[in-house]
Amino acid sequence: MRIRVAHSAVAIGRQPLTSPPEAISPFRRALRNVGWLLTGKGLGAVLSIVYLALATRSLGVQTFGVFTLILSTAQAVAALVGFQTWQIVVRFGMVHRESRASAALSRLVRFCLALDIGGALVGIGIAGAALWLMQAHFDWSTSLAWQAFAFSVVLLLSVRSTAVGVLRLHDRFAIGAGADAVTPMARFVGALIAVWQDATLTGFLIAWAAAEVLTAVGYWISAARVAPHALRSWRGTTLAPSENPGIWHFAFVTNLNSTLNAASRQFAVVLVGLLTGAAAAGNYRLAYQLSQSLVRLADMFARGVFPEVTRAHASQRAGELRKLVRQSAKLAMGVGLATCVLVPLLGKPALYLIAGEAYLGAYPVLVLLGLAAGLDIMAVGFEPVLLGTGHAARALRIRMLSAAVLFSFVILLMPSFGIIGAGAASLIASAVALIALMRSAYVLTRA
Repeated sequence: MRIRVAHSAVAIGRQPLTSPPEAISPFRRALRNVGWLLTGKGLGAVLSIVYLALATRSLGVQTFGVFTLILSTAQAVAALVGFQTWQIVVRFGMVHRESRASAALSRLVRFCLALDIGGALVGIGIAGAALWLMQAHFDWSTSLAWQAFAFSVVLLLSVRSTAVGVLRLHDRFAIGAGADAVTPMARFVGALIAVWQDATLTGFLIAWAAAEVLTAVGYWISAARVAPHALRSWRGTTLAPSENPGIWHFAFVTNLNSTLNAASRQFAVVLVGLLTGAAAAGNYRLAYQLSQSLVRLADMFARGVFPEVTRAHASQRAGELRKLVRQSAKLAMGVGLATCVLVPLLGKPALYLIAGEAYLGAYPVLVLLGLAAGLDIMAVGFEPVLLGTGHAARALRIRMLSAAVLFSFVILLMPSFGIIGAGAASLIASAVALIALMRSAYVLTRA
């Protein structure tokens, strides 16, 4: 009878908080998780090409550059204040799940949501100050500045990282893939409507903001189905730090790590705009987004591997952990090498097809960013090892080094080489991060 009840719970998407993982190898579980993630991302990759083409061709180089600056600023601030709470839920929730401590797990989930909301409120203030300075620098109208601020507020308040963590903790990657597919679908529909309504910058900002809200709603509905009792009462939420020793340290370290990794890349786009103008920022952003489309797919691999590394480490299965790392690294290295070969070959036709002849000047920087993307893909085979085994501080130090290299070379190379210098700086920073992550993962798995 219990077996039938458990089977029914899985069938309707309400798997109990304490359900055990399936008895298959960690690498096969990781690949299955990645498969579900790529289901949503595969659709997203196709649609993103279409809505990117609509935006670049409809807005023009200059206006697309302004759109790029607004979007990059909001995303940079979101990365700056975000705590990557999905990693906290997986890292600390795995112990509660394995020990069937559902009440403690629920308190952990509520605590992470509070971190998300608190970070978003701080981010609103930072975004307001940043956009006020950018309005003065680029001579934006008051109306445009307010539109940019409203977009940033919506993006920051559309928190979903904790919900993502709940789904990944319970191996519900299939449900997460459905929620994740909302973003490209909403952007695609919104871009079509924006073009139909004469393709104004305001229309595209509304479309991107609506996509953020709908995606957040989709994730939280899914998380509520998987863990229906996690958010019903906030009583006892303040006990979470004492029940999860080291949670504050892990939260701040992962926050800094994501800031140095994601926000630094977005800040680079903003820096290009500040130094060379909105049009150059648009070209850099276009090249960056095309190169990062493959990295985002590889990032899904890292997100699928992370829970399995955490599970193997929590159960003290050293041999299983080493095998998982070895298999993951081989796959990531192969895909990364393929990316380094394909981007230079296919980059120019892709630029012409997607954005048109006006953007072909972005090809040289696309090649550099594509090579950097290949190195970033290789790195996803190693970074989950540090995060999943309690060495987030080491990952942070590596990201700090990489960010310092990035901005140092941007400042050094851009005055002479423009956006090509920014692309070269990104390539150098990615190489530094890959070498350091490989070395650290090797040391940890041999310890």
